[in-house]
Amino acid sequence: MKWNVDNKAEAARLWATGMNGAEIAELCQCTPEELYGLARRNPDKFRPRGHGRKRVRKTATARTHIEGPAPKPFKARFPEKAPGFDGVPRGRLTSCGCEFPLWGHHEEYDRENSLFCGAPRILNSRRPYCGFHAALTSGRGTPSERRAVRDAIATEEREAVAA
Repeated sequence: MKWNVDNKAEAARLWATGMNGAEIAELCQCTPEELYGLARRNPDKFRPRGHGRKRVRKTATARTHIEGPAPKPFKARFPEKAPGFDGVPRGRLTSCGCEFPLWGHHEEYDRENSLFCGAPRILNSRRPYCGFHAALTSGRGTPSERRAVRDAIATEEREAVAA
């Protein structure tokens, strides 16, 4: 359908009243897909209405102030130190030591006082972290990745027993 200025204005007015897309499309003599395409191309005239409970209803009144407790402040959880390692300064960090920083994102790096983990790295790994921090930085992975790791470990154990 070719949208002209009058059709666009009428569709935007009906959209603002809260009518659904199928009803508006029927009144404008177009398909709902064409109407939704127009809405995507003109977000200033067709404001998103949300989904579920937050969706604006025809009879809903706008709330300007919501009563209730104040939101809790964001509290970031920073990684802990690797067990048995208190950290080493950058100058004493060896090439086989974990390079995980032991300061939070709210702190600035200080050459004299900032510490790195320093625990032994994982053997035959390209990662600059120990096993403790490698798990923290990579996440758990997808189920198939976790299964592949378990299978590889089981295979290595069987080969070690057979040898």
